[in-house]
Amino acid sequence: MTSAKSVCALFSVFFFFSITGFSFAAGGFEYLPDESTLGLWHFDGGDLTDTSDNAVKGEVEGKAAWDENQDWNKENKPGKSFVFDGNAVISLGETKVLIPKVEITIEAWVYPEDLSGWRLIFTNWDGPPGAYHLGVQNGIAKFHINTEKGVAFAGASKPLELEEWQHVAGTYDSNQIKLYIDGKEVGSTNHGGKLQRAGFDVIIGSKNTRQFNWKGLMDEVRISDIARAADVLGPNLDAPQAVDFSELTLPILWGYLKR
Repeated sequence: MTSAKSVCALFSVFFFFSITGFSFAAGGFEYLPDESTLGLWHFDGGDLTDTSDNAVKGEVEGKAAWDENQDWNKENKPGKSFVFDGNAVISLGETKVLIPKVEITIEAWVYPEDLSGWRLIFTNWDGPPGAYHLGVQNGIAKFHINTEKGVAFAGASKPLELEEWQHVAGTYDSNQIKLYIDGKEVGSTNHGGKLQRAGFDVIIGSKNTRQFNWKGLMDEVRISDIARAADVLGPNLDAPQAVDFSELTLPILWGYLKR
């Protein structure tokens, strides 16, 4: 049952909007790097150097473009995301700091425009396995890990939605591989061992062979050297919203109520 306090707070929000004429795009977010962040790319345009202490710079192969036609903001500034046109990829080079040995989390906000075949999000992979491979096969998200014990993966049971923002995250803690969609665990498998290095480039939106390129938008890409818990993954912040965003969207209002 809704408490009197909540009703009062909700009324206060609507009253604030009405007297101020305040209009907002969807509340956005930017991750903040922490001690476990190996790389973090905000895709706000221009320089593609990550904001962690490692400062890994991405090099665009193909056309560099940023989408600004979204109804959401990041810290009160226009939201942007990188446009993957099916040809463009972002190479991070053969960067050893992006291949931890024991644990890992790879995550990204994605807006797929084509989910046929394989579409890759973030990989260290070639024809032979590298260390990790986060991608989507015919709409089904999968997270592969390669250790001295072999290759294993966790996969979803339902496909991603076309032309909708979704948060995809894969974790590995040396005991299990887990896959999360929008903060909910959708697949897991037992696996062990240390990640294997194979001398391949780390790539956003493709793999070392430059195949199976992502087509759509991508934002807030982060890799960490821990297996992050679900309660600190992206969906627990304000998410990028679809173009048909309404200021009455419940999660956004609830965000203001919680403040």
